[in-house]
Amino acid sequence: MSLKEPEFLELQFMYLEIYPHYVISTLKEGHTFDLPQLKKLNSVFRKYYGIKPFVSIANREFDCTINPTIYLQSSEDINLRGIAVLAKSKKTAEIAAFERKFYTGAFKIFSEINDCINWAETLLKEEATN
Repeated sequence: MSLKEPEFLELQFMYLEIYPHYVISTLKEGHTFDLPQLKKLNSVFRKYYGIKPFVSIANREFDCTINPTIYLQSSEDINLRGIAVLAKSKKTAEIAAFERKFYTGAFKIFSEINDCINWAETLLKEEATN
């Protein structure tokens, strides 16, 4: 898998960079991510990925609030295979580590975007060979 030109999409609460096998999302500063936002995001995932496996890369660039219980919400019609969190501060990484407890799938925290992308590609390749 290689980096291709993304499709950019702006939602009321988030920016998305949509690539063939992963999406990079950036929650807008000061916004909350809860069930209504998750439902909207899942509808975008259905549109762009259908049943194709993909990874979500959450760019935690801005201060925002994420309800960790949304990770307990399942959506059977999307094929999210893992979540990578790009955390550039210790505080953000600690919050993401707490959120990880609520998600049963693959979940990793990184400080560099290239590490997120490499992990996403590796995860999908490994899964495809199993």
